[in-house]
Amino acid sequence: MKIIVLSGRLTADPEVKEVGEKGVKVANFTLANNDRDGSDGEFFDVSCWDRTADFVDGYVKKGQKVIVQGSFQDDVYKDKDGVNRHRFRITAHNVEF
Repeated sequence: MKIIVLSGRLTADPEVKEVGEKGVKVANFTLANNDRDGSDGEFFDVSCWDRTADFVDGYVKKGQKVIVQGSFQDDVYKDKDGVNRHRFRITAHNVEF
């Protein structure tokens, strides 16, 4: 399993919905992370489930700085110009202020 710990700010309010027959809650948001000098910013798509999604839904908003702990996956895709791009998808197991 690939484990990651990130800190950054949310680019928008989390999108929260219930999925599946049992209505399991999932919260999705994008985390902006950059170096201390403000350069070289990176963006990470984050998903969290169940109790972590409840916490994010109740307490986390756009612009807020959080620490995310979880597992990650590196997806490769082609953009509209046919250039290979990477996107990191994080499944958060813990989100803290």
